[in-house]
Amino acid sequence: MSDTYKPTEHGGLKQDGTEDKRVGTGEFAHGKVDPVDAGAQGGKTSDGSGNSGSKSNQGSGAGQFAHGKVDPVEAGKKGGQTS
Repeated sequence: MSDTYKPTEHGGLKQDGTEDKRVGTGEFAHGKVDPVDAGAQGGKTSDGSGNSGSKSNQGSGAGQFAHGKVDPVEAGKKGGQTS
């Protein structure tokens, strides 16, 4: 066994007794983000339309597969194939 001090084994405290900020708080995003709000925004696109299944090739818009450069249907068909 190593003699390394582990804050996780000492209530999240460093050897000098101060809080170790690297140790998790057990809260989502250290309590800074409401998980319900984050989940609600999870699948939305930047325009708010909710239409993430668009096949338009309009550059690098948010919510597009591979920045719109690759058709996700074709990528899925070729996904497991070897040449």
